[in-house]
Amino acid sequence: MRDYIVLAGPTLDRALSLVRFGLVTATLSDIIRIERSVCTGSQRRLKEIQQQVPPELRRVLAAGGVHLMVPDERDYHHCGITYHLLKSALPEGSFMQVCEGVLVPSWPLYYVLKCREMPSLSARLMLGMELCGSYGHMVVGDRASGAFYHKPWRDADGKLVTKWNYPKIEPATTIAELQKYLQQQRGVKGLCRAKEAARYVLDGSASPCESALALMATLPCKLGGYGFAAMELNPQITVPAEKRHLTRSDSYHPDGFLCQLNTDLEYESDENHCSPQAVRRDKARRNDIQALGIIVARDIGQGNLVWE
Repeated sequence: MRDYIVLAGPTLDRALSLVRFGLVTATLSDIIRIERSVCTGSQRRLKEIQQQVPPELRRVLAAGGVHLMVPDERDYHHCGITYHLLKSALPEGSFMQVCEGVLVPSWPLYYVLKCREMPSLSARLMLGMELCGSYGHMVVGDRASGAFYHKPWRDADGKLVTKWNYPKIEPATTIAELQKYLQQQRGVKGLCRAKEAARYVLDGSASPCESALALMATLPCKLGGYGFAAMELNPQITVPAEKRHLTRSDSYHPDGFLCQLNTDLEYESDENHCSPQAVRRDKARRNDIQALGIIVARDIGQGNLVWE
């Protein structure tokens, strides 16, 4: 590989959002350390690379205030680029290549780097749930941006849009992959914060509200949760043959299944669950799940649980 750039900061956030939504492809790189001999932070090289990258990524690199990683303070060129220092040797699987000449941290390393900017445990937990879930934001981890649950595309005017009937995006990583990486990681600032949060992150959330509900249910009481254990998000529960006559479908996906309590914890927002049609649909679904011998509890907002 010729000399390359490594994206950082807000530039990295926007680039990884493109990866998350399938607009840019990323493949794992075997690089485990960024070296001065091949990693550049020069504005000249950045301009050269801008002409070679996919259009979506070109827009990110053309935006003002590009952020790059460099391995040494001597690589700071102070030419309209913000530099981030990353000296450490890193575990295998720390970087991804998004195109020739452009590297980004892998999702587990990205989580560590973001955690060092997040003193709030709740923010780190929500970021972990997003990366291990099937939803995302236009800027990764940006809770102020609109959440997009399905793959977007550009319309005839070039505007990024989504549609509810499109397939869900795939998880960026899993909690098993994340914890394996954190065990191998050494000496990077943010690691302790990442490990603290990763203890409570769950796979499989399909929305920010489901993430908040799951964390409320499973976090220890000392951290403000209910302390329930062994929760699965959106698992498939297959209806046994002997009960098939009691239900309208042969399988169901509870928002959150508390295994030890045999309880389905559902989030029902005002936006999507208050129309007459939605009320009838939800009631029929709850009846079916209860017919399987599963208790149903609903969160109707602000952590208010209603037990059926």
